[in-house]
Order: sequence, then C-alpha cells, then structure tokens
Amino acid sequence: MLSIKSLFKRFNTAQTLAALFTALLVATPCVNAQKAEQILARQPTQKVDVDYPSDDEAEKCVVKRFEESGYTGVALYKPDGVTLLRVWAAPPPKEGQRAQVEQCRYYKNGIEVFRDVNNKEARWFNTGGTRRGALAADRKTIESWTVLSAQEATQEAIAALKTNDFPRYQRVALSAQELQGLKLTGAAGTEIANQVKGVTAAAFAKLAASFKFPEDAVWGALNAGTPATVPSGAVSAEDLDVIYNAAVVVMTGQGEEAQSQEYFIGDIVRIGSTWKIVGLPVGEPFGAATGAVAASSVLIPTSGEANADGSATAEIGEMGTALSDAYRKLETASPQEYPELCEQTVQLLLNIASSNPQERDNMLAQAIDVVFGGVQSGVYPAGAKKLAELADTLGDASPEVKARLRQRQITADWLLVSQAQPQPKPAELNKAQEKYSEDLASLVEEFPNTTAGAEAAMTLALDQEYMLDNDAAAKYYQQAAQTAGSSPIGLRARGALARIKSEGGKPSLPAMQYFGGGAVDLNALKGKPTIVFVWGSWDAQSVDAVKRLANQVNVIGVNIDSAPDPAQATAYFQQITKGLPWKNVCDPAGLDGAPAIGLGVMTAPWVILIDKDGNVVRSNLSNLEELPDVLAEMK
Repeated sequence: MLSIKSLFKRFNTAQTLAALFTALLVATPCVNAQKAEQILARQPTQKVDVDYPSDDEAEKCVVKRFEESGYTGVALYKPDGVTLLRVWAAPPPKEGQRAQVEQCRYYKNGIEVFRDVNNKEARWFNTGGTRRGALAADRKTIESWTVLSAQEATQEAIAALKTNDFPRYQRVALSAQELQGLKLTGAAGTEIANQVKGVTAAAFAKLAASFKFPEDAVWGALNAGTPATVPSGAVSAEDLDVIYNAAVVVMTGQGEEAQSQEYFIGDIVRIGSTWKIVGLPVGEPFGAATGAVAASSVLIPTSGEANADGSATAEIGEMGTALSDAYRKLETASPQEYPELCEQTVQLLLNIASSNPQERDNMLAQAIDVVFGGVQSGVYPAGAKKLAELADTLGDASPEVKARLRQRQITADWLLVSQAQPQPKPAELNKAQEKYSEDLASLVEEFPNTTAGAEAAMTLALDQEYMLDNDAAAKYYQQAAQTAGSSPIGLRARGALARIKSEGGKPSLPAMQYFGGGAVDLNALKGKPTIVFVWGSWDAQSVDAVKRLANQVNVIGVNIDSAPDPAQATAYFQQITKGLPWKNVCDPAGLDGAPAIGLGVMTAPWVILIDKDGNVVRSNLSNLEELPDVLAEMK
C-alpha cells in the first residue's frame, strides 16, 4: 500500500483526478481503500488547513457516490463518518465521454473550508474565511482577489512581508488603476497617489528585511475602528468606504515565550468586494519597538475646504498620528498613569470630532468607550463622572451614540458599587442591582431601536433567566431580536428564544460539529438524560461537577474559550479538552462563535437538560449545584 505522502506526489494532476473520477462513477458499491488514498492524493491549490486521515484511518475511509443539484460526484469520509473531501463533476456532454471535474471541496472538522472551482477559482468558506480569488495559468497562484475582507487583506500583507513576496503584496495593495477609479481630490488625492507610487519591489524588499519577522511569526489581529463611508465631495468625487489608521498585531511563540508587536497598515479602502491597503505598512524590527513609529490617515475628511497648501489635511494627519500614539500608550499604561492618559486621549478624540463632522459620531463613541474601559477594569474610578461630562458634549449626536453613553453610564454606576472595597453590605448591593435593572429598562424604552438598547434588553433577559422567569426573558429577547436583526446580537436573541420555548418539548439546537469531527446528533444519545454543557476552561469547579455526573448523563460539551492564537487553535483545544469524558464543540471565537450565538447563551456555566425521551426539562440551568437534585427528581 502506497503511503499518502507518496500518493500526493504521484497523483496530484488534473488529468489523473479526472480519470480516477470517471472510474469511481462506474465502480461497484464496494470501493477499496486504495481508491480512498487516490482521492486523498488531490491537494488544494492553496495552502489551507484541511483534514487528512492518518495512514491507519485511510485504510478504513469510505468512498460514496452522490448526485446533487444536477452534479454527480464522489465523497470521501473518515471511518467515523466525518467528511474529508467531495469531488463534483457535471454530467458528461455525451454518453461514454469522460466526466469533467468541476469542484473539489475540502473539509476541516466536517465543515467545508475550501473549494477549488474548475481549476480557475479558489474559494474559502465557514471557518476558512471569505476569500475568493482567480487562479493564474499555473492553476496554483492567486492572480487576483475578487472577494477579500480587510482582515484577510492584512493577513496576506503580513504573509507577503514575512516571505518577501512582492507579487503577493501587490494583490492586496491599492493599484494606480484602482486609484484612478476612486477619483480622489485635493491634497488627500495627491498624498495617496504618492503612497501608491511608493509601492515598488525595491521599497518592499527593504521594508520586509527591516521588520525581521521570526520564522514562526503569524498574523494575530487587526486593530481598527469601524469602517466609515466618506461622502462624495469631501476627499473624493464618489462615496468612499475606508478603515482609518489600521494596525496589525504580529505574534510569535506560545505561553511565557509569546511575543507580539504592532505594525501600522494605515488606511484600507474598499474596491468592490475587496479591501485594498494604501501604500506600504510602517513599523520597527520585531522585538525592538521603541514606539517612535506610527501611521496617520490622510483620508479622514476635514470640515470645510482645505487650504491651498493642504494645511487642514496636514493638521488632521497629525491628529491621526497623535491618536495612534495615545492608544498605544493606553494599552501599556499602569493604573497610576491611566487616568491622565485617558483624559488626554478623550480630549484628542473630541478635537477630531469637532474638526470632522463626518467622523463626529465615531470619535464620540470611541471617547465613551475609552472612559468606560477604564471604569470597567477598575483603573479609572473617576470615569463615571467623566461619562457625565461627556453627556454635555453630545449635542446633535445620533441616538446610537446617546444610547451608548447612557448604557455605559448605567453600567459604570453599578460597577462603582459592586467593585467597591470593602464590599458593600448586601442591602446596599441589592439596592444598586435594582437601580441598575430599572435604569436599563428605562434605556430600552427610551432607545428601543439602537444597538445599546438591544444590548440592554439582552442583559435584562439574562437576569430574568437567572430568576427562572422565562416569560419576562422571552419578552426582552424578542425586542432585541427585532431591533438587532441579523447582527450577532439579533441572532443570539433568536437562539435564546428558541431555547426557552423548547422547554417541555423537543430541543432546538443549532447545527454543531464536534471538535475532531462528527455532527452533534441527539438521536444518537439514548438510554439516559442528556445535558448540553456550556463551559470555560477557567471554571474547573463546574467541569469537575459535570465529570462526577458523567456516568449518569450524556454530555455534549460546548466550550466558549476564545483561542488565543487562531493559527494554534487546534492545539489549544486539544490541550483543554484532553481527558474529558465527553465530546466537545469548540469555536475559536468563543462566546462570539456560531455555537454560543445559536444557543443564545452569554455566559458559563450553562446547562440545557434533556430527559431520556428527548424533551427539554430545563433550558437555563446555571447553578450546577442544583443539577444532581434535578436529575434525581427525573428518575
């Protein structure tokens, strides 16, 4: 039996795959393991993280023929039924002719993450991302991107800089032709044109060498504000979508050896369904940052006309640089330094808001969050008073901003009591909790159609669930769902509604895949009660409590840890789930991942209890000390 690795080299051609595919279409239902290995010899055109079985598993893989949506194909499954690969072909034009392979779909943990289409296009799906690129003539290289998010554009940029791959960077950089289509005007247009001209092979190679990325350096995160639309007439002849002053965190190592450093991408603009980086990034050698290097935006629009010498644009650029520097200082500030730095940052944001009407709401929202962040972390107790001062500056700000401030004020007032040292007396704490809930209810009534209003409704709904008042909780979830629509808040509210309404009937669970493969299937769990156990690795006590009951119940674990490094997510989840006597659903996005959102949960521990007949007994059991008694009552 040839090894999988040797088959990769031997069979990785389109002609071989086509011949294999035709043979499989006429094969008998008994398909041997050799054909399974031959299918596995097909590799994605791009470097992507997909599943392959071990050599032992390959011998037991199952090949099945399918017909779907007018296509015929073969699918390869691991011995436990998890999908590995699906090969699609359109029906042959004439009888007896060879079927032409059109798509190869690759899977990770049973979910499609990548697809090669007609050897002309590469597409990423689900946890693989959103990218979509046209293949060059070699059928391996991405010639151009047709769909690319800002995050993915910066991922490509870091990968290109790490390997000194200038063509790869060019594919995510704003080109001279694209610049013409933006129709930029004035000093901003001149400056952007200069930045685009500066993207040369020599300049790129020099920059890549100066960054000195270690071999294990990976893209960690995109640090950027909400994308903004600059209306026509400010810096361009048409509306322009832009992300200002974006920065990327580059990471190396793990645990105590981990290091990270920020590199400044600058402005990112939207061209159709892709985001393009303006010019070249800036930064210092990895591990040797002094904080002296930053990027500034020339696309932040000014109020009124810029002076002929461009002084207004220059002033805004200086503010952008100062703001980047201020945020960087806040990230590393000590508790003693934070209050003063916070005051300075807020004043700078207010200055930018005053100078740029188009950015007013965005800057005010950032000012609110900077102050609230200090209150929340406990390093800026005077922040509650500062939030009250900010209320006087809102003026004609949008309802979204006003609701945001009010929500932060309400929460800050509550935190001042709940975080006080020494701890307040129970009566005082209860009074503060009552006021907190009353104020949130007033916010929901005053700002029913805002994001902050929806968030407040979700908080109130969770409180009602803790008190086992499902009717009241459902009322708030319904309001949040109507307000937030298809946003994560709205989807979570819908998941919570479905979960609550399932009590006494069949459970309403989102489609979920176990870490390591296999779909969550309640029908496969027979003979005893089942619990859906939402847990975090930080809560060892709850995990131990469920371990003690694992012989009495079926357990579907839903972990809500956020993987610290997406590139190392698999290794991370292997570590935290090792030794657990139940299968787990793991999503690197944690509480913001699809499983948690679909279940409508916002915290852990959380248990959905299902009896042995498949009916939901409790949809919101959060006190695990109750679980043994509840199970005893069910017998």
